[in-house]
Order: sequence, then C-alpha cells, then structure tokens
Amino acid sequence: MNKLEELRKLFKEKIERLKAIRALKTEALTSKIRAERDALLAETEQLNEDIKAERKMIETEDRLNDNTDPNPGTGSLTEGDGYSSDGGNARGYKVRSARDKKDFRSLFGKQTQNNYRWEDQDQDFFRSVFAGRFHPGLTTRSMNIGIASDGGFLIPVETAEQIHNVSLENEIVMPHAMVCPMETNDKKLPGLNIGNHSNNLFGGFEASYKAEAGTLDEKNPKARLINLACKKLTGFLRLSRELFDDLPGGGQQIANICGKGLSWYRDKAFIKGTGAGEPLGILNAPCLISVAKETGQNDSTIIYENLIKMMSRMFAGSFKNSVWVAHQTCIPQLLTLSIAIGTGGTHIPVMTKNKNGQFEILTRPVIFTEKTEPLGTKGDILLADFSQYAIGLREEMRLDFSPHVYFTTDELAARLIERHDGMPLWGEALTLEDGSTTVSPFVTLADR
Repeated sequence: MNKLEELRKLFKEKIERLKAIRALKTEALTSKIRAERDALLAETEQLNEDIKAERKMIETEDRLNDNTDPNPGTGSLTEGDGYSSDGGNARGYKVRSARDKKDFRSLFGKQTQNNYRWEDQDQDFFRSVFAGRFHPGLTTRSMNIGIASDGGFLIPVETAEQIHNVSLENEIVMPHAMVCPMETNDKKLPGLNIGNHSNNLFGGFEASYKAEAGTLDEKNPKARLINLACKKLTGFLRLSRELFDDLPGGGQQIANICGKGLSWYRDKAFIKGTGAGEPLGILNAPCLISVAKETGQNDSTIIYENLIKMMSRMFAGSFKNSVWVAHQTCIPQLLTLSIAIGTGGTHIPVMTKNKNGQFEILTRPVIFTEKTEPLGTKGDILLADFSQYAIGLREEMRLDFSPHVYFTTDELAARLIERHDGMPLWGEALTLEDGSTTVSPFVTLADR
C-alpha cells in the first residue's frame, strides 16, 4: 500500500467514526466523546490537506520524469543489472534480473493508457464500470471489444498497479524471478546451451594453455532460443449488487481479490504447470533434478539424508539465492527431524529459526505453501533458485463485465484477464567436470 492509499484509508476510518458519533443521541455525548469528536474533525482536515499534497507530489514527479526521460515511463528499466534480450526496443524495455524491483511501476514505468486519472474513491473505476453509464475514464477499450455491455475495458494503470502489487506480496516465484515486460504475444530470449563440463562449457566453448606463438583451437559455444509466448489467465467474479455496494473500500476490495487470485494461480503454474496452454512449471521442467529416496526409507517421510543429497545437487552458483519450498503437509516431518549427537540422547533440530523468525534448513530459508505436491509425492519439498526462472508479463489487464448474465438475481459478473508465460532458463541439468554428477538450480525429492 503506497502513502496516498494509506492516507485515504486513515481518512475513511476517521470519517466512519465521526458518523458513528453523529448518530449518538444528545444525552450520550459525554465530554470525552465531544473531545474525541473535536480531535477527529481537526485530524480529518489535516488528512485532507495531506492527501492533496501527496497528489501534487505524485503529479510533479510524473511530469519531471516525462521531461527528463527520452523514453517516458521507462527510466527504471534502463538501469540496474537487467539485460536486454534484443538490444532494447522502441520503449526501452529490458529484461529484469532477480535483484531488480518487481512492482508494477518498475516493470512498466508510469505511462498511462489515456489522459484520465482515477484519483478519488468516489470515482472508483470498478463502481464506474458496474454503473453501466457513460464515464470519461472508460473511453479506452481494447481493439477487439464492441459495446460496453458485451465487452470490457482495459484496467487503468492505477488499478492495474494495485492488482499487480497485491499479487506480488502473495507470490513465491515472481518476486525472485527474472521478469520480462512484453509488448507483443511473444518474447524471445537468447541463451547458451548448459553443456557438459567434462567436455566443454556452454555446449562448445573450450580453452587451453598454448606455447608462445602456438595455434589457437577454434571452438564455438552453442546458442539456443528461449521463447516466451503469452498464456491467458482468467478470473471470474460473481457478486450480488448489495455485496458490491456494501464492500468496504469498494474497488480496493475487488483489486485485493483479483490480486490474490492472480498470485495463487500464477504461482501454482510457475511451480507445477505443464507447459501446455499454461507456463512450464519447475516440477515439469527438463532441468529439474529428482533425488531418490534412501534404501529402506519409509513411505511419506523426509529424512536428513534426503536434504543433504538435495543440497549436494544444487548448482553451486545458485546456492546463495536458493530457498526451500515445502508443502504444508511436510511441517510435522520437518519440525520433528533432528540430528543425533553421540550416545547421550542429545539432538539438534534440522529446521531452525533465524534472528528474524524465519525458518531455515541448512542455512537456507523455508517457505510453506499448498502449491506444491503433498507429502510423499515428488515435489513435496523443493530447493530452488527462482532467479533462474524467466517470466514474460503483459502490461494490459482487461476487465470484462456484464450486468445481464444474472439479471434475474440482480447479480454482477466480472472477468479479469491477464496474459503471461514462464519457464526455467535452463534447458537441462548441468554435468560437472567429473563427467557423472549433475546439478541444477531446481532440485526436488522423488516419490516415496
């Protein structure tokens, strides 16, 4: 939530309290309540001035960026450690590295789709859409949309930013992945073959020591193409007119619902999508390494040897970025897992907490989720470096709505559409110099 949203929320809370005080009978207005009322009135006046000042600061910042950046709205995309897959394009979009910010404005800049600014809650985008009447801010429609009742509207930048940032707060993969803003349906990223280090690097590169004036050997690494093609993710909302009218925060609540819904399904696809009509998830990628269970290991268990062997198969360059992702059904196993010390009965827990209260296994953070596979199934626990996962993201979100589908029940229908794709940057696991050991940024535990 940005500062302007925080100020508006606080203003609304104080107004609601003032309304409650106003509804009290005269005999109930004690001196304490009167003092509270007077303080609230002063605070709301100050908040109103703060909101106006914050709006002016945002507008001034936007104008300054427009005047100083040769590609308006893309200044944040031309810095940092991201690289351009095609030398940049007309708007300067570049691939974002895992270290870059992933919020909406960092990805897409501050450009707007039309000249209308959705500032006030009273002119909330969603309320204007569902009102079914003309509004100047609803004049920009996508090219394949007909009349408003049959089609939809491109979500304005302000609302799209809300939805994207809410989803980001709830996601596992995207905040750490390499994100590439897309202007078309496809985005091609150049890459090199992973190779076999017992023979060469990058599928062909070799170096050798030569005597003075010795002849150099010509070797060429092999390139490959990573193609991101947009997949369409849709969400459907059905709500009564009364519920919509009474929702606290109105469009903010809908933005939160859409954002959290997007994050759940997007995350699930990035982790275990099939690649057919949806992103290629890590658990179905050819570069995934699956560590077999130990001889004699009981079904549906996780033992210390599993975790050690998983870590040994993590690519050394990915270790510092890696995190454990485990299904919630793994919690009892991990919490009771310990290492015996000597014969005195003393044990050291395998999963510990750091000074920030974050669970860790072998010094790497642990994230619990329902989006992987349950205990005993391949993928129930995953050691992953998400910086080696590429995501292509389209800027436009579309809201299709209809007041007619459920006309007889006085309900509203809304459909949110977003397009994106994702896949690991690695096309296969890497064979190390010993010629037999394979490693990867993504390691899981096999069926047990």
